[in-house]
Amino acid sequence: MVFGHTRTVKSHRTGRRRKKGGAKLPVAPWIVITLVSVLVASALVAGFVTLLRAGCSDAPYRVPVAVAPNLFSTMEDLARAWEAEEPEVDGNCVGVEVSDVAAVDAAQSLTGEWDTVSLGKRPIAWVPDSDVWPQWVTGTEVTADYFSSAPVVLGQSSTVLAVPEPVAEELGWIGGEPPSWSEVLEASEAGEVTIAAANPRTSTEGLQSMLNAVSDGAGGVDGEAMVRYSAALDAGRVGESAEALFAEYLAADDPAAFANVFTALDYQVEDFNADSGLDYQLVPITPSGAVLNAVYPYMVLDGAGWVSDSDARIAGMFGDYLQTGAAEEELADAGLAPASSEGASTEGVITGETVQDAVRQWQEMRRDLNLLIVVDRSGVGEEETVEYGGEQVSAAIAEIRLALALVDELGSTSRAGLWEFGVGAVDAQTHWRAVTESAELSSEQRQTLTDDLYALSEEGLYEGGSPLFDTVTAAYDYMGEHAVEGADNVVVVLTNDGTDSVSAPTIEETEQSLATVASGQAVPVSLYTVGFGSADADNLARLAEATQGAYIEAPASGGVLDQLRGGGEG
Repeated sequence: MVFGHTRTVKSHRTGRRRKKGGAKLPVAPWIVITLVSVLVASALVAGFVTLLRAGCSDAPYRVPVAVAPNLFSTMEDLARAWEAEEPEVDGNCVGVEVSDVAAVDAAQSLTGEWDTVSLGKRPIAWVPDSDVWPQWVTGTEVTADYFSSAPVVLGQSSTVLAVPEPVAEELGWIGGEPPSWSEVLEASEAGEVTIAAANPRTSTEGLQSMLNAVSDGAGGVDGEAMVRYSAALDAGRVGESAEALFAEYLAADDPAAFANVFTALDYQVEDFNADSGLDYQLVPITPSGAVLNAVYPYMVLDGAGWVSDSDARIAGMFGDYLQTGAAEEELADAGLAPASSEGASTEGVITGETVQDAVRQWQEMRRDLNLLIVVDRSGVGEEETVEYGGEQVSAAIAEIRLALALVDELGSTSRAGLWEFGVGAVDAQTHWRAVTESAELSSEQRQTLTDDLYALSEEGLYEGGSPLFDTVTAAYDYMGEHAVEGADNVVVVLTNDGTDSVSAPTIEETEQSLATVASGQAVPVSLYTVGFGSADADNLARLAEATQGAYIEAPASGGVLDQLRGGGEG
């Protein structure tokens, strides 16, 4: 089995039935009087208890539960329904506080430092949209014992390939035996299909699809299949999520040239078909042999150091409620299918180590990056609010968070360094500063970059405008001198500006200077500019395109690794 999905069979108590008919016994008057007195007294006591409980239930003690976004509203409704039953622990009313946290964000934070600003309180229980993520979490020595109780399985979404109906009919994928993943990859190699895949580092659908495609059938990774899968994605497209790829598909001038096979979950295909406005539908196809579906577990972190016995007990009580008939009906109405052993298991066992190994192999098969991250720390970053990670933050903070996401995405064989820029960063003439020297991303280097980015976020910004043009020229010259043959050498600049009232050169002079240096490089270097909020996209595009790079509009969450690899197109 991939995971040992077990679920205790529940007992459904219907209560006792009343007997109908039968002989009536005569009742003495004194018995009736006594009984009435007892009932009146009982009613008074019951009323008093009700008043006490009503006061208690006004402010129950709630433990936090992190829930995947597509199940958030349903779980919030279930939390309130459970709380209405006034559950108690040691005479105190209790409940749960549900927060909306993407599974990938929860998994990364549970294996590192939980970001309470972005994600809310550290959870006592967790509902990811696939039990692959808990396997990821428990793949380290520190987190191996986070979950000691058996999970409550809430249901599943199917892992599918979404294919335009005309394409699926032409390929013979409708009405007969669906293709295996190997046959799908053969079709990609032959140029018959173009695969648009969600990133396995940033999405459940991407991770599930990759694990199905590269499984060796015994719980491990088939290296040859991984090579073929990676090549298919290099020939196609990679995006942050299925929803992001669908949006690009609809916006494309020629959708047929964009892609014709998408990795997705069944509900994502249903949502697309309901809203797309196209005269055809995407057909969800499950490749034969691809049996790893997205199973939703409710998991109590009873082995984590911050979870007390009483909090774990409360979270466990809510888990019991989720196994009631009423809760199961709500989950079914939310689109979850019952989790089946066929759809959640193979003969092998996928462990956290397997999941991490698969993602590591996928990353390292893609061309390594030699990356210099350049963050704008001028005062303009504090003057504008943008959305990032589901909340409104200053552009300066959003830039730091995106840089952190980018560092996390990079493979261990890549190299990375960090610069900041602002008026007078070093002295009156030098407005940029090396914060972290470029080096291969060992665990130590990754931690240093992360610590340095957090430190920048806690420091004040430089007063004055954004000295963009001088900084870009200096960073590009630096990378030209430190370019690595065989890698993608990239400078990525994060800013919400794009103009420059501080540097001497104009946009035209900077553009020409970059183009001249680029034309003479033995090892090419590309500049990518990432614009937040009201950034001057035209100026930023001109700078980037002078070096065969590209302008990227800042995403609302996550990093931009795939855009850096794919010419800014994802």
